[in-house]
Amino acid sequence: MVLGDSFVVWTIGFSCLLAFAFGATGTTLVPDEVNALGQIARRLGKTNWDFSVDPCSGQSGWKTLHPLKGSENAVTCNCSSDNTVCHVTSILLKSQGLPGVLPPELVKLPYLREIDFTRNYLNGTIPPEWGSTKLEIISLQANRLSGSIPKELGNITTLQQLVLDHNYFSGVLPPELGNLVNLQRLLLSSNNLTGQLPDRLSNLVSLKDFRVSDNKFSGKIPSTIGNWMKLKKLEMQASGFEGPIPSEISILENLTDIRISDINGPDTSFPSLGKMNLTTLMLKSCNIIGELPPYLAKMRQLTTLDLSFNKLSGQINSSFDSLSTVYYVILAANMLSGPVPLPMLETGRNIDLSYNNFTIGSSGVPDCQDQNVNLFRSSFRNSS
Repeated sequence: MVLGDSFVVWTIGFSCLLAFAFGATGTTLVPDEVNALGQIARRLGKTNWDFSVDPCSGQSGWKTLHPLKGSENAVTCNCSSDNTVCHVTSILLKSQGLPGVLPPELVKLPYLREIDFTRNYLNGTIPPEWGSTKLEIISLQANRLSGSIPKELGNITTLQQLVLDHNYFSGVLPPELGNLVNLQRLLLSSNNLTGQLPDRLSNLVSLKDFRVSDNKFSGKIPSTIGNWMKLKKLEMQASGFEGPIPSEISILENLTDIRISDINGPDTSFPSLGKMNLTTLMLKSCNIIGELPPYLAKMRQLTTLDLSFNKLSGQINSSFDSLSTVYYVILAANMLSGPVPLPMLETGRNIDLSYNNFTIGSSGVPDCQDQNVNLFRSSFRNSS
């Protein structure tokens, strides 16, 4: 008997079992959805759902009241006012050790709005059937999923979050993802995605969080990211893109977190970011030349500054001392020169100024033994 036939036989038998289990008491979840949950459980490898009780009851494996940190096990329903009819609205199965595959049968839960299968052992591909759902949140982070991202996901115009990072997805991004005008989070980091970002992604005008680090993309960072006016977090570390960083980034004034690294291409000047209230700024190995822009010293919310492995020159302005909120300052492997402002080294920050050309005066290297400061090969002695 082939796998497809055995699954049909199992489904029929399971339906009979459900009819027996709920026939006397009457379940609040409609029978078609109970049956769909049985099929979904088999696909996922979920073994502890107890179908002798109502799946919306929160009992017997349907909900863990006090899960371990980072894990979650819950089926949530929305019920009528008299609690006689319920529909499944979310399935959250985080860190449950699920060894199976993604279930196409999600389409049999018409009221389902959220799935979260984060940190499991799920393999295989994303079923294209999901394109007919009305999901708002899809989180498949940290599994063993592979194949291409199906273009059918672009049909889920209700989608607000698509979290696919830390898997083995490959191929190019389907342009149809540009149809997701309500999408706020698109997380694709740590996959094997290739090709260029589709131009139609410029239509994602609701986007607030975009992460594509650790992939194999090609081409330039598109200037159309300037359409993402609501963007708060942008991560493109070791993503394969070429520079320069488009000047349109300067109009994204809602950005608070920028992390871009390993951009190949021509030398480029420091982007204009002075109108942003950044907390994290990482522009590492981006072929940036010129001096540190004065506006950096005015970023009162900044906690992390990493500009390492560029071609920055000139001196560190003494106004940088006023950045009391910055805890990490990484300026290693540049061509910075002049004296290092001593107050900058005396505030308990974690600082890396190694591999630069700073001048050390007659007093020698500042006493940083009690500080988290790296000055290795950061200077030459001033003989005057």
